[in-house]
Amino acid sequence: MPKAGKPAFYAVAKGRVPGIYTTWDECQQQVTGFTGNKHQKFSTLEHAKSYLSQHGIDTNNDTPKPPPSSSVSSSIPSTWKRGQHGAKPYTKPVASVSKPESKAGDSKPSRWASLTTERIQDESGWDVVYSDGACKGNGKPGSVAGIGVWWGRDDPRNVAERCPGGQTNNRAELVAIVRVLETAPHHKRPLLIKTDSKYSISCE
Repeated sequence: MPKAGKPAFYAVAKGRVPGIYTTWDECQQQVTGFTGNKHQKFSTLEHAKSYLSQHGIDTNNDTPKPPPSSSVSSSIPSTWKRGQHGAKPYTKPVASVSKPESKAGDSKPSRWASLTTERIQDESGWDVVYSDGACKGNGKPGSVAGIGVWWGRDDPRNVAERCPGGQTNNRAELVAIVRVLETAPHHKRPLLIKTDSKYSISCE
């Protein structure tokens, strides 16, 4: 049988986790890639502690770090800090905002849709709808205008279409507002139409 090797103590004065290690693999994980690392091998624990003390490291409660107990720990990347291995990930509950599964053929609005509807309410309690119009090449021959109305996610009243009639930006902005009124002729709740068109807002 081969003779057992002499005990060795690897003192890491500057590394990821300074301390005393009993195997080179453990020591190497602390110093490899660490800029300005300082470490040294000793044959006695006392000499290893003395080395650390010279570098201002308290060794009163320091005990040699045991070697890996399995082959799994030896495969830990050298950039990991001690203590990360085996840590369980923390998952923040997101049930309040996650989209629930819906049954096949269920035509009722999903809980996700209701949450979206709740989000697009003004602080005053009014329902909010967004309208917009745009025109590519506005004021030039061959210009193309389009309109958009957004009530909320998957809302059947949402509109995205080509602007009818003259192809100008101002007309598209106004037609978008008209579409809002057409899709909600008997809206029972106070309605706030949001638009970025100064032209539409200034119209009387």
